[in-house]
Amino acid sequence: MAFSEPLPRIAVVGCGQWGQNLVRNFAKLQALDAIVDAIPSRADKAAEQLISQGYNHAVKARGWESVLADHSISAVVLATPAPQHADMAVAALNAGKHVFVEKPLALTVTDGERIQDAAHKARKIVMVGHSFQYHPAFLKLKSLVDQGELGRLLHIHSRRLGFGRIRHEEDVSWSLAPHDISMILALAGQFPTAIQAKGVGHLRPHIADVTSADLTFANGLHAQILVSWIYPEKERKLIVVGERAMAVFDDCETWERKLRVFYHRVDWATGFPEPLKGETKTPRLALKGSELLADECCHFLDCIKSGTKPLTSIDEGLAVVRVLCGVGEVLRQGPKHATTPTCSTLLSPALVGSISDDNAKCIVTDKTLRIPLIDLAAQKSKIQDCLRVRLAKVLNHMEFIMGPEVGELENRLCAYSGAAYTITCASGTDALTLALLALRVQPGDAVLVPAFTFVATVEPVVLLGAVPVFVDVNPDSLTIEPALISAGVTAARHVGLRPVGIIAVDLFGHPADYEALRVAAVNATAEGLWIIADAAQSFGASINGRRVGTLADITTTSFFPSKPLGCYGDGGAVFTDNAEIATALRSLRLHGRGTEKFDNIRIGLNSRLDTLQAAVLLCKLDIFDDEIVSREQVASRYTNMLRSINIARPPIVREGVVSAWASYTVRTTERACFEASLKAQGIATAIYYPRPIHKQPAYQAYPVANGSCAVAECACSEVLSIPMHPYLESSTQKYILATMESLIYM
Repeated sequence: MAFSEPLPRIAVVGCGQWGQNLVRNFAKLQALDAIVDAIPSRADKAAEQLISQGYNHAVKARGWESVLADHSISAVVLATPAPQHADMAVAALNAGKHVFVEKPLALTVTDGERIQDAAHKARKIVMVGHSFQYHPAFLKLKSLVDQGELGRLLHIHSRRLGFGRIRHEEDVSWSLAPHDISMILALAGQFPTAIQAKGVGHLRPHIADVTSADLTFANGLHAQILVSWIYPEKERKLIVVGERAMAVFDDCETWERKLRVFYHRVDWATGFPEPLKGETKTPRLALKGSELLADECCHFLDCIKSGTKPLTSIDEGLAVVRVLCGVGEVLRQGPKHATTPTCSTLLSPALVGSISDDNAKCIVTDKTLRIPLIDLAAQKSKIQDCLRVRLAKVLNHMEFIMGPEVGELENRLCAYSGAAYTITCASGTDALTLALLALRVQPGDAVLVPAFTFVATVEPVVLLGAVPVFVDVNPDSLTIEPALISAGVTAARHVGLRPVGIIAVDLFGHPADYEALRVAAVNATAEGLWIIADAAQSFGASINGRRVGTLADITTTSFFPSKPLGCYGDGGAVFTDNAEIATALRSLRLHGRGTEKFDNIRIGLNSRLDTLQAAVLLCKLDIFDDEIVSREQVASRYTNMLRSINIARPPIVREGVVSAWASYTVRTTERACFEASLKAQGIATAIYYPRPIHKQPAYQAYPVANGSCAVAECACSEVLSIPMHPYLESSTQKYILATMESLIYM
């Protein structure tokens, strides 16, 4: 194409393999002013090569900020890694420049829409590098389809295979499929209503090397896309099947045979389908001139000069991203139906619609994929109607302290757990403090506690003037070892203390061995030891059908947001079957109140559960049983997969125990490596706990049973908690473990 008027001035950003092609073509068109690269020496080299190749127009290597600030440069061409596309495109548009961005436009729908919004506000052109839409063979094919030469389209099959560059930023579908999706959407003229996909990561389990996607359209058209970068032969083929004829666009063929039309059809004259073969034609294509990329570059310059919308505009590019995100989502979560597009039939390239919500993401190796430890948002979507009603009711009656929802919650917690009495309070730590106060723990008393726990288990003991005695944990369950209770009693007596009780911590959702602990407690002293169950992590669990809340003399729990039953702030509760203790607890949580507000018969606390938090918990109780079942299913999937790949030790649950699965915690000697690898993939992890309590500076002076807690110390060096919640999909779990497994084979 010849331009009679001055050309827009262009800066190409990115001097990789494809960036060099763009540099060369815009230089040939005498539109190139600047070359930018993250490695300045590459930009310098590219500029020097242009001089050596005889291009007279002076092209300089420049910095990104310099280009943005230069008003003489009217457009930038982005040939950077895909994760950088969105931020750089938005920055260029905000600087008043037109943008040509190589495929894919972006890696998320949200990022694509950011570019679209910036383009609309700046009133600038954004063109996406879907170069096959400019290929003479495809242009001819689309013309035949538009003219009805092939009849109603039935099926499209594309194959883009080869043994080529293997990317690290994105999987093969994002690398190779954009061209095919772009062509298919252009031929279909509408957005797919459903997507199915399969992918396999042969080289790295977390990045697919081969993917197959099936698109279904409202008019009955089906399309299949197969891509791979580990295929021995190069294939670039698009097959279109219509009722009247069929066409094959094979870019690996000679120019004369790149497009062939087969006038085959299926005849129904007899009432049965009969294949009728017709002639094969090779339509005449426009003469091949210079490399095909030149036509695309000319189109961009022409659109800038004329103000016309590009063939592969921001709308067309965003439609492709929506499909790619849909494929990525299906690979993780299973088949999805597309949400209804704005229009049932759309003229290409003005394609719209959404395959999923705005946050759909693909599996890529940068940090766009975020997998949290827990997913409160997914839970909220289940109970949002209940929350709206419950919270509005509290705001209406305005009894924010000890309102009717608190009493309702306590009754329902009794019914759920089987405990005779439930007393709610302000936090799980306060629940333990109240329990110890009700048991009249005092200076000189010793309380046996596990060394492997959170500090909140031990803190109330010390604050009340008693002394914790640290006891090692069972090597399988990591809960306090019943066989060491006598050693804890001996350690307490050795320093002149009076052993009075045990705080057993239910860890990661698994109850401690209360049957064995009861035997040990009865035999430990003449008076016996009381047992408090610190069930901050285990509410909802059970042993042989008996639920947490009834397994010890007193049970405490926490309603911290991350707990199995959590509110939207702090909260806790104490459970007991002892009426006298229940009466004391109700008094203690209200400043030691007696019969009326200003009658104080004990030294107590101000520890009440807010009415708003009680309302939240009532909503969550409605779905709690279902969530416990889902947690068990998620945990079982993890355990089964871990046993098959043998990369870390799964948790051990005793027979007869139903865990609340507050977390899923594996043990591995390669923790630091796994933690770093998962973090790099945007997968959250946690270490519960990095240091045993008896090794914490504030608690090192307190007695230790047998002088050592070796099991706890070992566990602190090995435990790693990975994402765990009732709404965790199987495909996400596979991705998490595949990320861990890939480290083993690096």
